Amino acid sequence: MASEYLNNKSFETIIQAFQFYKRQKRKCELVVSDLQQTHDRRRKKHKDNSKKAALEKSKKLHKESCDHYKDYQEQLAHAFYILSQNIANWAKFSGIDIDDAVQEGVLICFEKIDRFDPRKGKAFNYMSTCILNHFRQLYRSARNYNELKKRYHTFLQERFENVFWANGKERMANAKSNIDFNANLW
Repeated sequence: MASEYLNNKSFETIIQAFQFYKRQKRKCELVVSDLQQTHDRRRKKHKDNSKKAALEKSKKLHKESCDHYKDYQEQLAHAFYILSQNIANWAKFSGIDIDDAVQEGVLICFEKIDRFDPRKGKAFNYMSTCILNHFRQLYRSARNYNELKKRYHTFLQERFENVFWANGKERMANAKSNIDFNANLW
């Protein structure tokens, strides 16, 4: 069982920094792409390198944003892992593998991270709710699959009991043959 716990303030700080650098990374990618196209057009058309400095500055900012983004992503992955592990060990849903559930909990948190708004609630509560809801969905899916498998197995057993083979063809044991049915009509 995990012995680590999360501090909500530091958790929210990491989330906000991650969201900021994710937005900045996307913005820088668009700016670099636009400046690259402008630079290429101007260099090709006018043999002008005036946009090269701005392009290099944008590339540097993009690289820094990517580095910060990766750092905060790793910190969040660790925090989400701790949170998922604590919830998975606490909830103990039957039919769900704990290790798979923890991994899926981390992935669900990364999917839902963009929707988190610190003005509307606490990060710990939001992410815990997302993970628990996903675990409940996994439990329902596993339960429904097992019930369906049992029903199919029962169906096959009943069918096997009521079927016999005659001349290489499957026949129902309790159904009348076509000859008997036609004989009753005349």
